[in-house]
Amino acid sequence: MLDSPIHLTPDVVPRVWGGQRLASEFGRELGQEPVGESWEIHGDLKVRDSDITLDQLVARHGRALVGTGVDPKDGFPLLTKWLDCRAWLSVQIHPDDALAREFSGRPGARGKTEAWYVHRATSEAELIHGLAEGVSSEDLEQVEGDEIVGKLNRVRPREGQLLFTPAGAVHALGPGSLIYEVQQSCDLTYRFYDWGRPRELHLEKAVACLKRTEPEPATLMKNRLTCRYFDFELLTEAAAWEVTEASFQILASTQSGLTLTWPGGSCTLRAGQSVLLPAGLGSVRVEGEFKDPLIRVSVPESVE
Repeated sequence: MLDSPIHLTPDVVPRVWGGQRLASEFGRELGQEPVGESWEIHGDLKVRDSDITLDQLVARHGRALVGTGVDPKDGFPLLTKWLDCRAWLSVQIHPDDALAREFSGRPGARGKTEAWYVHRATSEAELIHGLAEGVSSEDLEQVEGDEIVGKLNRVRPREGQLLFTPAGAVHALGPGSLIYEVQQSCDLTYRFYDWGRPRELHLEKAVACLKRTEPEPATLMKNRLTCRYFDFELLTEAAAWEVTEASFQILASTQSGLTLTWPGGSCTLRAGQSVLLPAGLGSVRVEGEFKDPLIRVSVPESVE
């Protein structure tokens, strides 16, 4: 199994803020409910046509699958997903590794640093990314309800953009965007505000994340974003490279028709499809007419 790409069965998740763009953009078969997320690569997902999960594979193969830069004892380290944002998501924040362990009581808990690739954005698309200029964490503590929105930095995303959202950064995805997200594999989210929806808020822990987290640095170039937890790159033309023993790689195709070739075979990638390349797979190449980017994700060698 480690001599070829690993295909997982995505988990399509209905959300009140979702829509039907995964059907219109990628031809996914969806039900009548609004779909907000499709989990593409995650430890709980099953390998296609099997009952084994990715985390079970990691437990069986260890670093032979994930690479020398990842400790496999806590399972697969990343989650990637498509997000169809038809309405505002909650105004939220995530803990770093230290706070995740403190709040959850789990020694191996991860924080949640994430990044976004904006695949599609309408002219009215909007998101919240950090505090407004001149606003401090203390200022945010003094407001309640929808007053918080006036204290936050509102951004018009553009197609092809990469955005970095480290743990400890207040954020909210807004209507009009179709986004591919890469994040640490973590389910800890604390809400400041939810646009009047009757869901629980977590103000004490949210403020703690804001005040006690030192945001991770990142290097952001035109088509590449690198931080401690992942390397997130957009390929815009045919390429060949080596998948070494240092890290697994994730490829996410935003269009149909690209051909992926590895030492033991080849396959044609579908629009919206993600595949996992095991560490040490060897020489691979992707060919075809690039109309939209191919996403490539790996873990930097320095990660432990």
